[in-house]
Amino acid sequence: MNILVTGCVGFIGYHLINQLVKSNHTVYGCDNLSSKSYKTQKKRYSNLKKNKKINFKKIDLKDYKSFSKYYKKKKIKLIIHLAAQPGVRISQDQPIETINQNIKTFINVMEFCKENKVRHFFYASSSSVYGNDNKFNENFFQKKVSSIYAASKVCNEIFANVYNYLYGINTLGLRFFTVYGPFGREDMAYYKFLNQIKNKNKIIIYGGKNSIRSFTYIDDVVCALILLIKNFSNKKSYNECFNIGNFYKNSLDDLIRCIKKYYTNSFKEKIISRNKSDVFRTQSSIIKLKKLIKFYPKTKLDDGMKKFISWYKLF
Repeated sequence: MNILVTGCVGFIGYHLINQLVKSNHTVYGCDNLSSKSYKTQKKRYSNLKKNKKINFKKIDLKDYKSFSKYYKKKKIKLIIHLAAQPGVRISQDQPIETINQNIKTFINVMEFCKENKVRHFFYASSSSVYGNDNKFNENFFQKKVSSIYAASKVCNEIFANVYNYLYGINTLGLRFFTVYGPFGREDMAYYKFLNQIKNKNKIIIYGGKNSIRSFTYIDDVVCALILLIKNFSNKKSYNECFNIGNFYKNSLDDLIRCIKKYYTNSFKEKIISRNKSDVFRTQSSIIKLKKLIKFYPKTKLDDGMKKFISWYKLF
């Protein structure tokens, strides 16, 4: 099967595409490399270029003409759309760029599906669509969200429904919950804390250490995606959203204890006010996903942070 992964140099895209090329699929990947200033982004890109099985193209999805011209003859059967501006706080500082990157590119890729008869479309949504509410099951739709980023993901889900209804494109939304691991995002707390400690700075904690997150290790995320791809023709997944997360409940304090256990306890903490865009709690329910593909995340936070910190020390 011919598969296109957008945002393939991003954190999740990078790990996913490296797994897909181990199968019999023909894998295409594209990215605009907009975040290549990050050390991890540069390394992901360098590694992908060395893999001859990956058909990589640098392209800006906002340029529909160039995107469509390049891929229309590739006979793509499934698109996994992971390209996005991923940061909640960044979206507060750069709302227009976030809207252009997360909504315009989404519609362009859906238009490509419509015009080129690509009938299967997976896309990255986010746990942020639940806002500050404590209901984290997929059937609950939150109208009040707290960030531009979350609003862009809600828009994506609405457009996916419309394109399914009007044009018969089988869409599947992936609501990711706090993904972490090697080659991850340096703006995320688990990675940022280590960098701050390494540079002999205080770790900056927004709003206190009792915030709750479903920390989900990257290997578990990729496992879920591979299972969904294997079941991509299952009609029970059409026009649905699925939580991709860990059901274990952990606080930011649990994360900090892992850092003290596996890295160092020689650091100071500074607590500042919670950002207005941040939510206090996310906790994934995976009942729906488990029923469809029998997915069960294996990695607890302690084990995942041990693996990540071992990688970080060598990176």
